[in-house]
Amino acid sequence: MKATKRTQDFKAIELKLTKDSSAPHTIYLKEHVVREHTQDRPQGRTLLVVNIPPYADEKGIINAFKDAGHVQSVQLCLKPSTAEVKTVHRFLPEANTTTFRAAYIVFKKVAELDKALKLDELRPLNSDDHKVKVGINKWVQEYNDSVLVPAILKKNIETFMSKFDADSQKAEEKEKELEQEDDEGWVTVTKKGKVQSFARTEKVENKILKKEEKNKKRKELKNFYTFQIRESKMKNIVALRQKFEEDKKKIAQIKQSRRFKPF
Repeated sequence: MKATKRTQDFKAIELKLTKDSSAPHTIYLKEHVVREHTQDRPQGRTLLVVNIPPYADEKGIINAFKDAGHVQSVQLCLKPSTAEVKTVHRFLPEANTTTFRAAYIVFKKVAELDKALKLDELRPLNSDDHKVKVGINKWVQEYNDSVLVPAILKKNIETFMSKFDADSQKAEEKEKELEQEDDEGWVTVTKKGKVQSFARTEKVENKILKKEEKNKKRKELKNFYTFQIRESKMKNIVALRQKFEEDKKKIAQIKQSRRFKPF
């Protein structure tokens, strides 16, 4: 279904923890519109919601927007961003955020996003099969989640590493297959390439070092700064004096060799 043209202003709507909550929280929502959409936030089906309270979780947000339709995914983040979210496997629990957040809600259909934008009232976060934990119950759960059993942690790490090794081996085998010649004699160029590295001899290394030194000298600025001009003048005067003394000695030696000695 083709996405319809919608207004891009934020819409304020109340979010309640329970149906009888006397102090609702106000959230703001609009369609997520950017130049380049990512796969996890598709065009025409993504809703941007800001000012999400810290106690709200993904399941609670799905309950709140149930009247709009089927929610495919909920991505909670500290602030809106256009970058694609990369899932990173974490073995240790993340630190709990106590700040207000933003959320990207992806619906299954375009029409469901239109419904969500037209809602005047949301369902409460709590439902019959899900209760958002607050207060002491939430603190107890956070503490229990922070305590890790070494045996379970070790098992999770070993499982992850075995999967990673298997994926790496498959990728390497695929690259080797691509490097083989096909029926027409063509070879696919991969990241590693066919040409293997060679050991440099001492002669080659010296040649490369000389070339680098030559390039470095060529790039150096000579007689550019005042102190460089002054130093070059001093060196020139010293060299002229040295040459003058050498010439005097040579002339004295020539005169001495030509002097008449009858006895």
